Amino acid sequence: MTARIFCKDLRLAAHPMMYVFALFGAMLLIPSYPYTVAFFYGLLGIFFTFLNGRENKDVYYCAMLQAARENRDVYYMALLPVTKREQVRARTWMVVAVELTELVLAVPFAVLSVHINPNGTNLAGIDANVALFGAVLLIFGVFNAVFLPAFYRTAVRVGRSFLLAVVPMTVLMVLVEALSHFPVIGPYLDATDAAGQMRQLPVLAAGAAAFALLSWLAFRRAAKNYELVDL
Repeated sequence: MTARIFCKDLRLAAHPMMYVFALFGAMLLIPSYPYTVAFFYGLLGIFFTFLNGRENKDVYYCAMLQAARENRDVYYMALLPVTKREQVRARTWMVVAVELTELVLAVPFAVLSVHINPNGTNLAGIDANVALFGAVLLIFGVFNAVFLPAFYRTAVRVGRSFLLAVVPMTVLMVLVEALSHFPVIGPYLDATDAAGQMRQLPVLAAGAAAFALLSWLAFRRAAKNYELVDL
């Protein structure tokens, strides 16, 4: 059932801009640009999707059979009542899938950026390398850990939940970009040669672990919050 809701979200509930913003990894080709910002747009697409779902009464549509007539989503969801936990799990899958897709699509642009922008020439912050992707995974994890539980406290306050998540996310983005200018850790984070990026693999691994853990905790907390919501 969760897989069906997940497919429904991608095909019918997703805002078109979510797919457009997933391609913004191309911004890694911009010289002297804070590259963590490029991945913020993917989260903005997720925000638009949640907002779109609220306006279309998607939450009520999944929860109650009689809501099908009022909803502009599809009618097949009304035929199969689903639990709140399944709804949260499917939406968490969608968020994680969008974030990981954006990262994967950004890889070719990061490789090309290394050739266009020589090692250490990004004056705005960290270069497009393995460390950047590890940092972005951590940023995504923090966003999920704040946004999803906050949203499912009411299942309607999208803007407030997004703003709450943006605050710690922005702090992390600024920290990542700033660390690349520090004397000791800067050269390590900014390396774009093969040997330097191999040394950055622990950053990627740590980021991936944090992303997985924080996203799992986000689902657990969001599902618990949503169970208490009276629709």
